[in-house]
Amino acid sequence: MSDEIKKLPLLSRRTLLGASALAVGAPLVGGLLSSKSFAQSSDPIKVGWTGTGICLISIPVARDKGFFEKHGANVEFVNFGSNFAAGVEAVSSGKIDVYVNFILQYIKPLEQGVNVQFTGTVHGGCIRLLARTGSAETDYAALKGKAIGVRSIDSPGKQFLSVQLHKAGIDPQNEVEWKVYPTDLLGEAINKGEIQAAIDADPAIYLILKNSKGGLTEIGGLHSGPYADLACCAIGIRKDFVESRRQDAAAVTRALLDAAKWTHENPDEAAELFTNYSPVDRETLAEIIRSHTHNVHLPVGDEFRGQLATYAEELKTVGIVRRRTDARAFAERITVDVLS
Repeated sequence: MSDEIKKLPLLSRRTLLGASALAVGAPLVGGLLSSKSFAQSSDPIKVGWTGTGICLISIPVARDKGFFEKHGANVEFVNFGSNFAAGVEAVSSGKIDVYVNFILQYIKPLEQGVNVQFTGTVHGGCIRLLARTGSAETDYAALKGKAIGVRSIDSPGKQFLSVQLHKAGIDPQNEVEWKVYPTDLLGEAINKGEIQAAIDADPAIYLILKNSKGGLTEIGGLHSGPYADLACCAIGIRKDFVESRRQDAAAVTRALLDAAKWTHENPDEAAELFTNYSPVDRETLAEIIRSHTHNVHLPVGDEFRGQLATYAEELKTVGIVRRRTDARAFAERITVDVLS
């Protein structure tokens, strides 16, 4: 997948319009403007970027609102297409230094020893489960024996839902049918009866919900139950980068945390800024931002490690994480406090 990765050329941000928003983290048409250099760091910090995915909004906000400059982070943006999973490999192998990604996308590679550590979180609440309004599928327990649409067989949405099905007494391997569809066809597949529910991340799944004009409803996801207060997307930095350039790791982490906080406090302005990168209208982007938790009481220390241990324990129940893995020790190993 290394051939997908390229440094972004110096272009006007307006040239980025036209990229598809229905693929989560769809690739940019062009690239972000290069950040100017700062005296604090001679070598740029390579930050991974996957395009119009609103889960990564802290990255362009940090650039456009000056948070990278404020904290002395000399950054260079690298675009590697629409594959979020590719970002894990890219940061581990050194193609990039920093990447914001789904915690659920990171957990298994981290258990297997991938060379990345978390330094903080940027938001929660970006995965949604949809079903037809008025149908029998009203909660997780109602999905036994049903077909469920996902964008990939290893997507964070599928991992999350597998745990919820297990909690509801349903074997996610044998008592539901998983069907893979392009993200923008998930709503149509529900309407045709090919699947009874679909799960994915924003902005794609939110657009499907909104464009259904009441025909679909949200029946679960990271907005409900104990997950409403958990982070879903975190800052991953290559371990040897943290060890050799701790000051830079702290600078980029502080900038992204500031950007997440600013996004939470200024959803309309953040949405307007993000129209430079996404074809989705400002009003819809603001709705999505408001539905997420960018309030950055989201943890960077013991509370964060507790959340990671919760995710690991739950993934153990469905065989994604090895049952012998000590979840608390695992959470300690995959996090690092660069801010103290």
